[in-house]
Amino acid sequence: MCGFIRQFVQENVYNHIDQETHARTLWEKLESLYVSRSDNNKLFLLKEMMELKYREGMSTTDHVSEFQSVMNQLLGMGVKFDDKILGLWLLATLPNSWETFRVSFINCTPHGIITLGLTKSGVLKEEV
Repeated sequence: MCGFIRQFVQENVYNHIDQETHARTLWEKLESLYVSRSDNNKLFLLKEMMELKYREGMSTTDHVSEFQSVMNQLLGMGVKFDDKILGLWLLATLPNSWETFRVSFINCTPHGIITLGLTKSGVLKEEV
């Protein structure tokens, strides 16, 4: 199994795992190399979040899922955002054609409090 896994590893990583003889320890070593909390990885994910935009014709479920996936990765690296900021951020990923929805949604939130959960729910209901 280790030989099979090594086939798909880049050369610059190979020397870090070439001595591993157990698939589990090999996999854990790869995780530690690739899923690190480095600032480069955080920067990459933040950039991905900033470039995330809903595309017309795309399922809102897919868009919200993509947003949540990147957020989960950032949370796993220790990057945290206020829940209200995340809700507003999700709204900001919607195109200009959703402006009426954005304004109405913000004006109708209970007690003027926006959360990510409430925003996700609103966006998903809008598609229905």
